[in-house]
Amino acid sequence: MKHFAQLLERNPSHYHALARYIELCWRRGNIELGEKMLRNALESNPRATVDAGFNFCKGLIEWYTGEPNSALQAFNRARRDLEWGERALYNMIEICLNPDNEIMGVENNEHQLTVEEANEANESYRAADRFFHELRHKSMLDRRYKLIENFILLASPNRSNIQRALNNFLEMSKTDGTQESEANVSAGAILGSARAMLMMKQTQKAKLQLKRVLTHAWSLEEADYLQQCWLLLIDIYINQNKNEQASNVLRTVLQHNSSCSKAYEYMGFICEKEQKYFDAAANYEAAWNVCKRRNPGIGYKLAYNYFKCRRLIECIEVCHAVLKRYPTYPKIKKEILDKARANIRM
Repeated sequence: MKHFAQLLERNPSHYHALARYIELCWRRGNIELGEKMLRNALESNPRATVDAGFNFCKGLIEWYTGEPNSALQAFNRARRDLEWGERALYNMIEICLNPDNEIMGVENNEHQLTVEEANEANESYRAADRFFHELRHKSMLDRRYKLIENFILLASPNRSNIQRALNNFLEMSKTDGTQESEANVSAGAILGSARAMLMMKQTQKAKLQLKRVLTHAWSLEEADYLQQCWLLLIDIYINQNKNEQASNVLRTVLQHNSSCSKAYEYMGFICEKEQKYFDAAANYEAAWNVCKRRNPGIGYKLAYNYFKCRRLIECIEVCHAVLKRYPTYPKIKKEILDKARANIRM
């Protein structure tokens, strides 16, 4: 990381170094350093806003800090570039498939979509499929291409595609049974097969698949898929009230990514279930800071646990922050803000 920083001090417009530096800063829990280097690039070249590399790096910052729409706009400005276009398109597809960075876990598959949610999901699927077709003219048939193709199948409104995608993911995750081949299995294929199994209500099979990556060697190339596998396994453990196992995997997530707000959120949830409200508040606070105070769900949980800890001033401040950004966010005013104000007056 120090090497990249020194390189960028000498050449702020070295966008390949900047992209890697931003990712490393994010994983270390210090995205502000990446934002600073992005500003340096703009200050050294005011025309940087038209550079595909600059827009790709800006897209990473927006994506990592919970602004998927802004990230899409930035990546879109890079998507037709020969050097940056393919990477930008892959990221755009990932965002379209999961704009809110949700864990496709047990509860998600039991949640009945409203008409509006279903329409939004179909629109996102169509956008992802459209971007994928652009890749066909630029990409060799590599593993990443095949993975994305099948993740799009999973998101298809056609439910018969789930089994088709599952078969493809299982084929990609096959090994010859040796320890070496198991260590090199594709984390993306494991993730895809587990998601498909959950969509088919096969929770135990999904759990067995996901446990395969617990001993997987970490690499930057597989990092995102590994993290999603771990988080999905954590979600299953929590739904099965196996909090100790969930906590063990959570420590692995945070060891490799100090900016994983979902991991802090899960830690907070476990503490809250155990009525350890001070610990829960500390974890939700970490999640709230990592997402730049932009996620109303995390804000709600933090405010609630502040209230349980009798930290009423902080509780009210968080409620105001949520309502300023999301004025109609449900329940937070009546169930938390009004009660916190009433308790202060007592």
